[in-house]
Amino acid sequence: MQEIRQLTVLGRHGYDSIPTITHFAAEAARAALLDKDAIFHCQMAVDEACTNIIEHAYGEENVGEIEITCFIEPGTCTFQIIDHGKPFDPDSVPAPKMGVSLQDIRPGGIGLHLMRHLMDEVTFEFTSQGNKLTMKKSSSHQDEPTQSRNVQVHQKQQDIQVVQPHGRLDATTAPELEKALIDLLEQEKLWILVDMTHVTYISSRGLKTLVAAWRRAGSRGGRLTLCTIASQVLSIFETVGFTQIFDIYPSQDKALTTMATQKASKD
Repeated sequence: MQEIRQLTVLGRHGYDSIPTITHFAAEAARAALLDKDAIFHCQMAVDEACTNIIEHAYGEENVGEIEITCFIEPGTCTFQIIDHGKPFDPDSVPAPKMGVSLQDIRPGGIGLHLMRHLMDEVTFEFTSQGNKLTMKKSSSHQDEPTQSRNVQVHQKQQDIQVVQPHGRLDATTAPELEKALIDLLEQEKLWILVDMTHVTYISSRGLKTLVAAWRRAGSRGGRLTLCTIASQVLSIFETVGFTQIFDIYPSQDKALTTMATQKASKD
């Protein structure tokens, strides 16, 4: 028996609507008895889709509506997302170009790339009645993620800063991490370890925040390194090629030891 759930988000709420949207997506995926990874993927895909609508279709002008309909069946959840903003050609959006140098990083297109990779089916339809995106995900089990919000900063040996974000890194929470990183960089604290132990979710906004800080630290003779990334979050880094860019360590101790050696060689 198919269950249908609907959510309409007013454009005037902008990015502040993203937590409501991803919660709605997660609840629908759980109701479809999807497994933990599939629930996470649904949240990410719907987050990316709606963030793109706010940013591009509506031009961040806080106008219009986003209409989300979920079609729920045991083992399958289908999301239909309609907006009335500017249409685009999804085939014209290239996959993100990754590289190991600062100049080669091009985060553009990450959101659409993630949507296509994480969901089983992704289709677009553009008509005079609106822009319709349909995404489908299937699996078989139920699980539940956790959430928390804050960023903690600690100074370790040799003036290495450890930044510990908690919970979600999306369009509403990434700015808090961005501010913490910018504050450190403006204080010439250029050696930063971002401990991802407590990060349960990351969107392209979170990824872009890390890339921007990594680029800035590196261009000024420092380094931004990551450690202890949960497997499902790490899979997102792998999907967009960021494991080729960031130094990522399995533990904070290992990361700090290596960074201390690297810093000492430059001092």
